[in-house]
Amino acid sequence: MPHPLATLTALVEQIARTQDPATIMETIVQRLRELLEVEVCSIYLCTPERDALILASTQGLSDAAVGKVRLAMNEGLVGHIAATLSAVNLADAPSDDRFVYIPETHEKPYHRFLGVPLLHLRKLVGVLVIQGHQRKPFSDEDEAFLITVASQLGSTLYQLHRDGKWMSNLQEVSPYRRYTGIKGAPGVGQGRLWLIHPHLSLADVKQAMTSNPAQQKSDFADALEAVREELESGSGKLGQHLPADVRALFHVYELMLQSPELSEGVLRLIDGGASADWALKQTVDEMASMFEQSSDPYMQARSEDIRNIGQRILNQILARDQQVLEAPDEELILAGDLISIADLASFPQQRIRGLLCTAGSTLSHTAIVANALGIPAVMGVEGFEPEHFRGARVIVDGNRAECMVNPPPALMSEYKRMIDQEQRFMRDLDRLRDMPAETLDGVRIKLLTNTGLLADATPGLQRGAEGVGLYRSEIPFMIHDSFPTEQEQYRIYSKVLKAYAPRPVSMRTLDIGGDKQLPYFEINESNPYLGWRGIRFTLDNTQLLVSQIRAMLRAHAEHGNLKLLVPMISRVDEIKTVRELVEKAAEALKRDGVEVGIPEIGMMIEVPSAMLLLPKLAPYIDFVSVGSNDLTQYLLAVDRNNPRVSNLFDNMHPAMLVALEQIVGQCRQLKLPVSLCGEMASDPVAVLMLVALGYDCLSLSAYNIPKIKLLIRSLRKADLLPLLERAHDCSDETQIRALFAPVLERLGWSSDHRQPPESTEQPH
Repeated sequence: MPHPLATLTALVEQIARTQDPATIMETIVQRLRELLEVEVCSIYLCTPERDALILASTQGLSDAAVGKVRLAMNEGLVGHIAATLSAVNLADAPSDDRFVYIPETHEKPYHRFLGVPLLHLRKLVGVLVIQGHQRKPFSDEDEAFLITVASQLGSTLYQLHRDGKWMSNLQEVSPYRRYTGIKGAPGVGQGRLWLIHPHLSLADVKQAMTSNPAQQKSDFADALEAVREELESGSGKLGQHLPADVRALFHVYELMLQSPELSEGVLRLIDGGASADWALKQTVDEMASMFEQSSDPYMQARSEDIRNIGQRILNQILARDQQVLEAPDEELILAGDLISIADLASFPQQRIRGLLCTAGSTLSHTAIVANALGIPAVMGVEGFEPEHFRGARVIVDGNRAECMVNPPPALMSEYKRMIDQEQRFMRDLDRLRDMPAETLDGVRIKLLTNTGLLADATPGLQRGAEGVGLYRSEIPFMIHDSFPTEQEQYRIYSKVLKAYAPRPVSMRTLDIGGDKQLPYFEINESNPYLGWRGIRFTLDNTQLLVSQIRAMLRAHAEHGNLKLLVPMISRVDEIKTVRELVEKAAEALKRDGVEVGIPEIGMMIEVPSAMLLLPKLAPYIDFVSVGSNDLTQYLLAVDRNNPRVSNLFDNMHPAMLVALEQIVGQCRQLKLPVSLCGEMASDPVAVLMLVALGYDCLSLSAYNIPKIKLLIRSLRKADLLPLLERAHDCSDETQIRALFAPVLERLGWSSDHRQPPESTEQPH
């Protein structure tokens, strides 16, 4: 056998070039059978319910058994491997007590057996097996190589397993698809899928099916006509200035557009279920290949022309999608890799019904803003390729972290009922807007809102926010095409302060870096979360910080309700320098005739060192805001945007309990007001713990304020204190959540603890 590393690399690269699920698995078993010189190689994959394993592909066993053989977990050697997640290497498998003979496989002649589990991020995907005639175990080298192969292929096969693609060679494929991801923002939404940044080359088009062939045919016909008009227009405008041989190319293009091979080929494939762009790619590839096989150089060159025409048609097909914006009532589901703030700002907010991102996590900036705007979002949707489903009807279920593409009418109807019910419930909560968030035993909790977009200012007031606990000033920077001037910033900050006056507004200074990048100032770092972000960036670019401080102070001079908040503090000299800059800026403004006082200056505790240095930092600050998202990330050393470890990220981790208790205790001793912002303040289970810990000021998305207010008004703090004591003995976040969850269940909240009861609150 060639060098194992080179062999493995070649195998992975070959699979990466393959798109069809059946071909992927066939390639794996065939190549491994050849490389290891064995008689049998098979892949067993978990069923969607994960209660059994199905023979998904094989070389050596009976083809008729594929899709038919089903083993329960712990049934037979394959089931044992799945249940124990350990390899099995035997000289004579039939003599082993765990062996189960299945006649359909015709595996009776095979004795030696080696099977290894297929895993992806600790989740079982299936089992990879090789078998042979000899009565001796496989070598250590073979076993090590198969384990290595399984570790590399686990991710690929997991993606097939997640979206059910591997079943396509076993059963009829339905246009209905269901995908799961990571919870981004709660709620449910329906709409037409809108692909963010849909620019593709013809070579990049991937296989995609359609549930609406008539629409695809119409889009293709419109695209053909649009390209024909382009050519006629170009020929007319440029014809008199071009040589005759170049003018002839326009005629060649026109003939290609009229070619029956092109239109009939595309329409035939659409009738077979292909999307218009996938049908176009296949047809153009076939026509170009015919030209390339010609012995005539002129005809060979025409292959480039047909590909050029194909790209023009594709561009027009993609442009058909843009017309959806002309339908003002069309509800949209935005989909892409990681949707930016600028993307969101370019759409009317009332039309966005959900977000689907193939990257990111619960605490990606996209998810945070979606929470603030009350838009359901699912992040890190693996196996989902939105370019295959442009224009499809989609359901986004942010409560369960699921999305459904081309759902059947019955499912659409049920989700519509749920959406209507949620809207009625939220309207019912309007009655709480002017009521305090006060527990049944008289503990008052102040609820502030997080905001960043001007369009997001009024929802906080409409939903009863008592001020702004976190104004993300980086968002105006992110949707600008250059650093905004002091005057531009002043106008924005003044509008926000005016909207909330006299309620306090905590404006955070520019916090970029990590997953928050500026389109006009690229920061490339190997580890951005430990790099040039937050106050580190602005102190190194002092002119930007001074300009921002001046703009905030000028707005404060008018409205008097600014609280200045500094992010990512990790050193005493950082906050000391900021205070000095604020004082100097105030003096300069006074000299210019602007009478401004020094606002309260606070810092965010996001970096663990800030928590440990709090007594030394206290002389320079007036208040503290706990940034629960980043504090959790840094305490647990978990990148909140990395789907591979996002399951390890939980605000309820015992380390966070210790940290939060220490912070609130120190703030009491130092007489510093303390609040908490971040997604933790919207998590009902976490809110129970925070109330018990003594946090009396929470900042959360406007959308979630009524729900959290209802929760607080329905409970007694005294009932939570014994649970807090027991939480100190818990060893992981699951145990802590299990302690507090029954409180929500008694109050009638749903099983995922995000949805409030339909009934009204208890008497107060």
